[in-house]
Amino acid sequence: MIEEKQTLTTEEQENPPTRPPMSKRIISAVFDYVELFAWSVLAVLVVFTFGIRLCRVDGQSMENTLQNDERLLLYSAAYTPEQGDIIVFHLSGDRASLQKTFVKRVIAVGGQTVEIDLNKKTVTVDGKLYDDPHAVLKNLSDQEVDYYYSSLFSYGLDSNTGIFKTTVPEGKVFAMGDNRNNSKDSRNVEIGFVDERCILGKVILRVYPFTVFS
Repeated sequence: MIEEKQTLTTEEQENPPTRPPMSKRIISAVFDYVELFAWSVLAVLVVFTFGIRLCRVDGQSMENTLQNDERLLLYSAAYTPEQGDIIVFHLSGDRASLQKTFVKRVIAVGGQTVEIDLNKKTVTVDGKLYDDPHAVLKNLSDQEVDYYYSSLFSYGLDSNTGIFKTTVPEGKVFAMGDNRNNSKDSRNVEIGFVDERCILGKVILRVYPFTVFS
């Protein structure tokens, strides 16, 4: 096998290629790192603005599912609320002046009818018993439970039958805290139906404290 040898032209021999000075190579490398960092920051900002958010639990209304001061990761991009989701939202209209966010569980969505029996402590949606394994009534006695539970309803309640009934408008959801007799939520006009446009996202993960990471 004949080995071919590379030869240089006269011009290449007279002007051999030279490496850029060390200072220029360093500046070029720095710019490369700065550009990479800038794109990374931009990607994080886009993710957190349009897809992922962080929030903190404030209060006991979602016990025993969520505890006060836990940190939550939310998903918000193109999110459509569904029954059973845990959501974080703010209030709309005149109620927005409260400047507060809330975390609750979606019980029903637009077009569905919610019925709550205060005597049986049951929830039905469109006539079907709502599977409610997360709900708790945390007061010590039946008398306390009855008092606190009934005091949360400020509309739609028939005092004779103890039945609360309402139909959720389209574009809104009916939400309640898992700690059912210690949660101000859609049963009360101060919260009412939650506008889907005011939902910041669905809770997908608890990230702090690390002992409850799930």
